[in-house]
Amino acid sequence: MVGGGIAGLAAAWEAVQAGARVTLVEADDRVGGKIRTEPFCGRPLDTGPDAFLAQVPEGRALAEEVGLGGDLIAPSATAASVWVGHRLRRLPAGLVLGIPTDLPALARSGICSPIGLARATLDLVLPGEAPTTDVAVGALVRRRLGRQVFERLVDPLLGGINAGRSDQLSLQAGVPQLAGAFDRRSLILGARAQRRAAVPTGQPVFLTTAGGLGRLVDRLAQRLVEAGAVLHTGWGAAGLEAADHGWRVWRAQNRPDGTIDAETADAVVLATPAQPTATLLAAVATPAASELRSIEHASVAIVALAYPTTSLGHTLAGSGFLVPRRQGWLMTACSWASSKWPAVAPAGMAVLRVSAGRAGDRRALRLADEDLVRRLHIEVRTAMGATDEPTAWRVSRWTDGFPQYAPGHLDKVARIEAALPAGIEVAGAAYRGVGIPSCIRQGRAAATRALAATSPDPTARSL
Repeated sequence: MVGGGIAGLAAAWEAVQAGARVTLVEADDRVGGKIRTEPFCGRPLDTGPDAFLAQVPEGRALAEEVGLGGDLIAPSATAASVWVGHRLRRLPAGLVLGIPTDLPALARSGICSPIGLARATLDLVLPGEAPTTDVAVGALVRRRLGRQVFERLVDPLLGGINAGRSDQLSLQAGVPQLAGAFDRRSLILGARAQRRAAVPTGQPVFLTTAGGLGRLVDRLAQRLVEAGAVLHTGWGAAGLEAADHGWRVWRAQNRPDGTIDAETADAVVLATPAQPTATLLAAVATPAASELRSIEHASVAIVALAYPTTSLGHTLAGSGFLVPRRQGWLMTACSWASSKWPAVAPAGMAVLRVSAGRAGDRRALRLADEDLVRRLHIEVRTAMGATDEPTAWRVSRWTDGFPQYAPGHLDKVARIEAALPAGIEVAGAAYRGVGIPSCIRQGRAAATRALAATSPDPTARSL
């Protein structure tokens, strides 16, 4: 296994469960990838993703398998807002990925003007057919619901998930739920039907591990070692070549005695980001490497800010707020972490997780940490009335951490997979979904395919 993010760890777990001998190498000094829990104000705080979708089963199932099922918790607050018209406005009930299903609630929210609301209502009567080819989300939503619903609801929500432009986001790869919602007549009617069939009333939409998602990867790594897997951190892979009855992965750094380390296995799962994977495949699967290099990525900074609750002019009754792209702000979203997860903040303190950066906006990358914090504090002050500077802050940068799914992305992934030689599989956020459950599903499926290409004797197989 190459890559110790959640996809690589899940692949390793699937393989050891099948009885294979597993070696996992990770270039970083820790496993987990973007899942990272670090101390902030004396409490554990997630500096990458802070939850996973509960209704997609792979995340919950893996937590249960490694003994953390009883430690899963739901957020204490879920209602979110959006910055529109120089104020925070609560998102209306009934949204499905930004598509309104309750038009009276949308009207009461004040998010759309009367003209914007009337334009959205036309979706119920406009003729149309479901797209027969992959299209950009923006093109479909603008055509059905108009500019305001797209710019003030759909794009801020999907942009927060993908750190991208919904005008350039593949419908089939990025939000297949919307593709399924379009029933030849109306996006609104289709979204209503999906909502009725979705999460049962009273069930959580999101889950995390008490103490932070880092506990999930730590426990998974522990269980892997207990099952006999070998985990090497600080082990960057530099090359891949065919070996007798398998594959050899070369280490990037020479050992002190001048020799070069290598690991050999019957099959290899590459669970690294697209660009490193392209480098590893360059000599053995040139067409796949070329396709991988064409996947664009966005960079994001997540900035944790701590304030005394008395210095905020807002009650933080909710999970946070989104900022539409047209506002021109550096901030894309602000999560009220201490409202969602009360354990992350000491008494009398509020902890915010502010996101900055997305496809086409690299301003956050060009700012030093102190300048980034200062700029984001000004925006927090505008939106929430902060009267004091933050008492603590932490900047986490995820450079090129968010693959962008352009229209036709799934066809590209099919070409990549078809070009792989036998015994090599790929998995991770660059392919078939960026969420934690999706990456877990991809990792486990890749391990299953890789094992199928090796010896039928489980104890003789190595990944």
